[in-house]
Amino acid sequence: MEDWGPLEPAVANVWKAAAELIQGDDFERLESEVLASLRTLEAARQATVADGSPTPEAYEEIDSAARKVAALFEAHAPLGAMLAIEFDALSGGQELFGPEAPPPHWVEWQRSLLVPVLYATDRAPGPEGTGFGADRGELSYGDVRVGIPDDHRMGAAERPKPWRLRFRDDPAKVATLGAVANLTPAEFTGLARSRLAECQVDQALLFIHGYNVTFVDASVRAAQIAYDLNFTGLPMFYSWPSKGTVAGYIADENAVSRAVPYFRDFLNRMLTETGVGQLHILAHSMGNRLLTEALADFDTASLPPGSGRLGQLIFAAPDVDAEVFKQRLPRIARQTAGLTLYASSNDRALAASRKLAAAPRAGQVGPGIVVVPGMDTIDATALDTGLMGHSYVGDHTSVLADVYGMLRQNLTPSVRFGLVPMPHADGAYWAFRPQH
Repeated sequence: MEDWGPLEPAVANVWKAAAELIQGDDFERLESEVLASLRTLEAARQATVADGSPTPEAYEEIDSAARKVAALFEAHAPLGAMLAIEFDALSGGQELFGPEAPPPHWVEWQRSLLVPVLYATDRAPGPEGTGFGADRGELSYGDVRVGIPDDHRMGAAERPKPWRLRFRDDPAKVATLGAVANLTPAEFTGLARSRLAECQVDQALLFIHGYNVTFVDASVRAAQIAYDLNFTGLPMFYSWPSKGTVAGYIADENAVSRAVPYFRDFLNRMLTETGVGQLHILAHSMGNRLLTEALADFDTASLPPGSGRLGQLIFAAPDVDAEVFKQRLPRIARQTAGLTLYASSNDRALAASRKLAAAPRAGQVGPGIVVVPGMDTIDATALDTGLMGHSYVGDHTSVLADVYGMLRQNLTPSVRFGLVPMPHADGAYWAFRPQH
């Protein structure tokens, strides 16, 4: 059976051409039908057997939905040929990093691509072999390697098993999970400079995790997102001392506030000493408290000449008081190339947070949805985002494809696949088109 793994990113890559070639009702009809088939395909992929592979019935449904997408494009020449070319470029028989080649320091080894990810953290070191634990520490720097298997599915942070996501210390040998390389600040700066010099773009993508996340989980998610976005710059993550447990919510709230000065020090070093041109930041959940609080008192205009600048800031399901979030945005917006907020009314984690705080969260959709000039608000409510509906920015292929269009292709929401404008008193926002 055909391997349809790269179909969603292939569709996203040719969608701008579709919008230019097809107009009016025909375009809306094509978008609606393609989106419905992709969501059928996405739902079928969730039906798996014990080893994580789709069930026989799911395989048939995946194949049927994917072939319908191909047929819809083939009905509009030359879109069918363009989709086939893009799919082949991404595929090569597997879901591989592409279409651009990865940076040369991403090493192929034993059916996986080793993605080196730089990190900064204010966690205390954990037991040997685990990197960092849940206790508070001082600011430290380092590097991890995460193996992305060649059977990786877009949006999946597979857990360790044969040829699944796994840490590797040395491509020549099998290392234990969680192996990390600690670096001095000067070593970190030098390594970031050397890697950026090898990258196709002088850009870095920084991931900031949310509540209930371990150091290892943050490493895996950062590598997976960079891989799925075909990011050819420098992947990084900042890890603050989350307890990594559901019961640790209050402790995490205190820990993320305590991390703000450490994060500012790291941000200053990254922008002034590494030679980075643009630093894009994707923050998830409670990690948005760290980002917004730090940037509210950070002034990139005062940095030395030749310093890097903040690129796209992506606020994913932010667990931040909505009123506080709006108060901080004007100062933040002046320092960045663009702001994007992903929110959903199906986010149960934020619903629980709202109940605890007795105040709406910025990542929720409803009468108080955050819509402000200078920021693109995206409503992800129409997507099937799982039981908790909270981690969709890294899990859902539609959201990843949308981030790809914004981050890698510089597309505005008006020409990105699957988004429709929604009226609002404070200006229009965008929503993923509902499935019919």
